[in-house]
Amino acid sequence: MEVDILCEGKVIGHAHLDPIDPPMGVAGGRFVAAPEYAPRIHAYVIDGDDNKLGESANLSARSDAYGMLTCAGVCIEDFNQTLQEINVIVLGMAYPEYETAFAAHALYKAYWRTDE
Repeated sequence: MEVDILCEGKVIGHAHLDPIDPPMGVAGGRFVAAPEYAPRIHAYVIDGDDNKLGESANLSARSDAYGMLTCAGVCIEDFNQTLQEINVIVLGMAYPEYETAFAAHALYKAYWRTDE
């Protein structure tokens, strides 16, 4: 699922989400930062260290197909300096939206052992 990641309504980047933990409604993927992204403001982890400023960032995710995602939270793990990657995690996506978004995904099917 393609999503925009927003902070207080402003797009700070994009991601392609895959199901990570279906029973908990967790999805995640690589974060592609927009020019508005600032690690010290938006990421809750920077290269393995907790970022106290990022804990207060009000992040959300929006999909063209599903609109604003109802979830428990959105967080960014920025390992750009050490691993050259930034990841975003969407926690506790609401049911049935999670199932609707990922039911056809191979990882979702493998977890639930669906044979479709």
